[in-house]
Amino acid sequence: MKQIYKFYLTEFLKTQRYFIPIMILFLQLSNLSYIEIFILYAVESSVIFIMEIPSGVLADKLGKKNILILSRLFLLPSYFIFYIADNFVLFLFAMLFLGLNKAFKSGTHKAFIYDYLKQTNSTVTPSEVYGKGKFWGRMGEALSSLIGGFIAVKFGYNVVFLFTLIPSVLNIFNALSYEKIEEKHKEKISGSVGIRNHVRDAIKEIREQNIVLKLIINSSIFMICIEITEIYFQPYMVNVSVPLKWFGTIYTIIFILTALGSRYVYLIEKKISRIMIANITGWMGFIPLLLLGLNINSKIIIFLFFFIFFIRHIRRPAMTTEINENISSNNRATILSAESFFRSMIKIILLPILGFITEISTIYTSILILATLIFFNQLFFQIQKK
Repeated sequence: MKQIYKFYLTEFLKTQRYFIPIMILFLQLSNLSYIEIFILYAVESSVIFIMEIPSGVLADKLGKKNILILSRLFLLPSYFIFYIADNFVLFLFAMLFLGLNKAFKSGTHKAFIYDYLKQTNSTVTPSEVYGKGKFWGRMGEALSSLIGGFIAVKFGYNVVFLFTLIPSVLNIFNALSYEKIEEKHKEKISGSVGIRNHVRDAIKEIREQNIVLKLIINSSIFMICIEITEIYFQPYMVNVSVPLKWFGTIYTIIFILTALGSRYVYLIEKKISRIMIANITGWMGFIPLLLLGLNINSKIIIFLFFFIFFIRHIRRPAMTTEINENISSNNRATILSAESFFRSMIKIILLPILGFITEISTIYTSILILATLIFFNQLFFQIQKK
């Protein structure tokens, strides 16, 4: 049980990102256009796209704990560059390291948790750990948003990134203290051939299980649309004249609500299946996006963003567990990385297009496009029982 608490501590520390409530405003105040901002996020996605599968293979072959430690080391140069950055090129380098962090940790940590629980015959289910982990992650974001808003107003936007380095270093030491797990396929990688063979086996497993393929596609498209919608949240609050000093408080409320959703999603699973949770929340995500895209400028509409974030964090633990239940342990990190790989591939294409559309039109046009994507995602990739 002690190790499980370390999982929760990981989620809490990694979300001590004090820049959350001011990130987009910080980039805009650094004289970046919407196109440049979306290119930055596309660069991050490109790094994840390139490194996602190799990082999953390395985790399966060299040990998940080693790769988790490496992923956290990448955050240190990223946050420091954000602190000193004053031009687009420096921001690109910061996003590059941020992308490496996400690529190396994405499927690896979930795979480590799942294998640890199975090997120790824990009575705690993976969904419960994922959900409670998300709970502590959202509580961490709630606290960091409150602190970050205060730091930005008091000391300046860039100083926020300097403060973010502290929990990042602590999280490295937390990963070093993780218990070891048994990893049967930890043999030395025999060059590029060994990597190709492992990836081929993982792809074969995905293709042979139609439900896994659908879960990956559905989860990826939904997450992309919600993540991009979050980018528009700060500009929307500016449009409806929300004072900057309230940004941190608003994010804090959002994260507390989403924390509660993540914390108790495993109880919902006891009443209805994970597949039903996925399908219901998929349609529930479409409706608020459609309403937001209708260009209604009102402080009351901010609550639609609250609802979107809440749905996202109820859905994610259930989807992750359902994927895990249908894949083998020796390919787990690679297949979970494949989901992030697919998500990054779509982002690379979608982000520059939406950045251009937002620049020549409005954020509302882009949100309508995202709503349409979710609609067709649910229509064509609705999850069916195995």
